[in-house]
Amino acid sequence: MPLNVTQDGEQTRAAIDGEWTIFTAEEAQDELFGLLNHARFTLDLSGIIELDGFGAQMLAILLSEARRMDKPATIAASNPLVDEVGVWLGFAGLADGGVEERSGEHGS
Repeated sequence: MPLNVTQDGEQTRAAIDGEWTIFTAEEAQDELFGLLNHARFTLDLSGIIELDGFGAQMLAILLSEARRMDKPATIAASNPLVDEVGVWLGFAGLADGGVEERSGEHGS
């Protein structure tokens, strides 16, 4: 499964690895949106190797809903592919605190 969720005390971390497309993200949809049941969560997007419109839309909806619910949501790591799409969708503006650490050469 492309979504790996771990819990460390009150901090929940979700890492997405591999393809995050309509074929894989749909299967992980319940688990992804289940992050909204946690007090705070961090997304590690550095392992995404393919991202389509459906996968990007799911991430944007998750971050937007977290913001609406006043839940701290942070993007902890990214990569050039996600950075490019994230700038276009405004991920940094949706995540509380923006991007903590970035890998890759794009975005700021």
